[in-house]
Amino acid sequence: MTASPDAATHRLLERAEAVLSGGGGLLDALAWSRSLEDAFLSGGGESDPRPRYDVDREALEARLGRLDAFEAELEGDDALVRLLRSRVASQRAGARMMLALGTRAFYEVSVEVYGGARTTWFDADSTNLDFAEHLLQRIGATEVASRGDEDEQLDADGLASYVTDKLSRRRVRPKLDVIVDDQLGAKAIAGKTRLRIRSDARFDAEEARSLYLHEVETHVFTAQNGAAQPHLGFLDTGGPMTTRTQEGLAVFAELYAQALTIGRLRRLVERVRLVAMAEDGASFVELFRYLRERGVDERAAYLDVMRVCRGGVCGGGAPFTKDASYLAGLVEVYDFLRLAVSHEGALVAETLVSGRLSLDEMEALVELRHDGLLAPPRYIPSWLRRWDDLLAHFAFTSFLGEIDLTHVAKRHAWLEALPPRSRPALIKRGERSG
Repeated sequence: MTASPDAATHRLLERAEAVLSGGGGLLDALAWSRSLEDAFLSGGGESDPRPRYDVDREALEARLGRLDAFEAELEGDDALVRLLRSRVASQRAGARMMLALGTRAFYEVSVEVYGGARTTWFDADSTNLDFAEHLLQRIGATEVASRGDEDEQLDADGLASYVTDKLSRRRVRPKLDVIVDDQLGAKAIAGKTRLRIRSDARFDAEEARSLYLHEVETHVFTAQNGAAQPHLGFLDTGGPMTTRTQEGLAVFAELYAQALTIGRLRRLVERVRLVAMAEDGASFVELFRYLRERGVDERAAYLDVMRVCRGGVCGGGAPFTKDASYLAGLVEVYDFLRLAVSHEGALVAETLVSGRLSLDEMEALVELRHDGLLAPPRYIPSWLRRWDDLLAHFAFTSFLGEIDLTHVAKRHAWLEALPPRSRPALIKRGERSG
């Protein structure tokens, strides 16, 4: 149940809705056309792409003016005002990035918002790149898990059917249009009410499950939960400053469901490396060659490099750093949930999926939930529906985190004597040992 706001709060919420609604659009603005991909690959990958960005600069300047004026109206430090200030800051950052598309200034705002490869989110000296390299040492740089037989893969229509079937089994399900798109640059993109799938894309079974958890059960659910809020409908879009939490939450959903495959994790790691290399001056062509030399298919290599170069400078030195934030977001969300599950039952975890939000806004949002202005989420992801499992998981892993592995390493010192890459090949799907 939600409470009815008093007159002053009602006026403030009406003003917020007018200013903050429809304030996204960054990812659409920096998207590349399919023709760029076709031209690059048909040309042998020899020249950096030259994307063109078309934005309404006058409208963006006007939006910045409205945001500044609204921020000046925000007085006090109660939970709602703190939340609204955060929303204004995020939308302002998004507008600034759109105004700077294709320039080094875009990169500079991107680092402010998402961090870069060498940003230290975790502690005083551990960077996103440090974490990525640590993971790569553990999982191996070249060992590739079996992706199953070709006849087990889904085409675009097959993935559309898979997603539709998954949603149909839910008692409470969001409205989602699943569209096969001939012109889509990425393999799949989820908005608030649409999932677009590239027409020539193919997905193995694990990739399909991972995509459903990431794009639908996280991004679609949080957007529609925000839109369904009776008083805080602007939570349907968070702006770029919510991205680290939203992507971290989506990767957590994959990890917790055991859908985060080694191949998928390695791609997340390599994207952090690509950001670091681009920050150091590597061009689009150089990044593309780096992936191709490591055996990545040319189309997959193009798509990963495109993610890093879109919006920035293809010649190097000024990338889009969003992909450096996924692993940082995962750690932050995981650590938050480790603490949160022991407080107030499921309320804090429910608040986390009540809209597109950042962890920095959680204190204010939990207060608003207690005050009755924030409603419970309408669409609950599968990881949260199994509350007892979640509680048991974090009860166990919270103790494991306190164990000093030095003693364990001494007990099993023989492991260090094993030659590198001595593990047996993974059993392919459908095979049995013995």
